[in-house]
Amino acid sequence: MKKVLLVSDTWTPQVNGVVTTWKNLINHAKNENINFEIIHPFLFKNFAWPFYKEIRLPIVGYRTIKERIGKIDPDYIHVATEGILGWHTRKYCNKNNIPFTTSYHTKFPEFLWTLYKIPKFITYKIIRKFHASSSKILVNTPTMKKDLNSRGFANLVEWTRGIDRNIFKPSFDNALRQKIDPDGNKKIIIYVGRVSKEKNIDSFCELSKNSDLYKFVIVGDGPIKERLKKHYPNIIFPGYKFGEELAKYYSTADCSVFPSVNDTFGNTIIESMACGTPVAAFPVNGPIDIIKKDESGFYDQDLNLAIGEALKTNKEDVIGSIKKYNWDLCLKIFVDTIIPRN
Repeated sequence: MKKVLLVSDTWTPQVNGVVTTWKNLINHAKNENINFEIIHPFLFKNFAWPFYKEIRLPIVGYRTIKERIGKIDPDYIHVATEGILGWHTRKYCNKNNIPFTTSYHTKFPEFLWTLYKIPKFITYKIIRKFHASSSKILVNTPTMKKDLNSRGFANLVEWTRGIDRNIFKPSFDNALRQKIDPDGNKKIIIYVGRVSKEKNIDSFCELSKNSDLYKFVIVGDGPIKERLKKHYPNIIFPGYKFGEELAKYYSTADCSVFPSVNDTFGNTIIESMACGTPVAAFPVNGPIDIIKKDESGFYDQDLNLAIGEALKTNKEDVIGSIKKYNWDLCLKIFVDTIIPRN
C-alpha cells in the first residue's frame, strides 16, 4: 500500500475548495490501495487569522514537523498549501534531499491584495520561491497553467476535479421553492460558498437592489455575512448547507452565480451543473475553463447579462456538459505526478 503524506494548512471543519477536494480524493483513494496521512493545523495549538476567524494558524515549530514526518515515514510527500506547515515541510524535504510535489489551490497574491492591499509582485515572488523546490506543481485549469507559466513558475501539471453524482444530481424541492418564493413568480438566483470579501460577493449582492425579477439566496457563511444582511435585506441567508440538502438548493434554483474573480477553479460551479442549474460568472480563470457558453451557463463582465443568458439554457445540456469531471481522473493525475522518496 502506498503511504502518502498530505500537508495542508486548511482542514475540516473548515469549509473551502481545498478541503472539499482532498477529502473526496482521499475517500476515493481507499479503493486504490493508497493510504493518506495528513498534517493539518488542528493537530496543534492554533489561533485565528486577524479579521478572518475561519482561517486558523498553527503554533508549531520546524522540529515538531520534522519529528512527525519521521514517525509517519511516508513513501510520498505532497504539500497542498503555502502556509506555515507547508514551509516547514518544504524545509524538511530540501534539507534531506527528499523530492516532493505541491498543488496551487489559492491565488494568495490576489487574496492578500483584496484584503490587505499587499502588493501582488511581493507575494508572487514568495509563492514562486515556495514552489520552485517542488518536483511537480498541480494546477487546476489550462488558464491557471498559462498564467503561472507567464509568471515564471515551472514543472506545472494540469489537474482536474471530480463530483459525487450520487449527491449532486437534480433534486428539486417544491417546499423549499415555496419557502424562498412564496408568490411563485420570480427566478431564484443563488450563491454558494464562503461569505467573504475576496469572493467578490458584493457584485452579486448589488444585483438584488435593482431587480424585481429575482429572489437572491446566499448559501454559506463567513466574516462579512452580518454586514451583508444589514445592507441587503432582500437577500435570504440560510447559512451553510451540505450534501443532499445543498443539492436541493442548487436544484431548486434557476441559476447559480460564481462572482469570484480570484479563484483557481470553482468546485461550486460543477456542483451546480451536476444538479442541472446553469452558472453565471465573470470571464476569468475557472469559469472560462468550465462553463460552456449558452450550454451550461454564461460569463460576461456584466453579471446581470450573464444571469439572463444562463437562464436560457437547457437542464439536460447543463448536466451533460461536465461529464469529464470525475474523481477517477483526478486521482490518476495525482498518482502519476507524485514522486517516491529516494
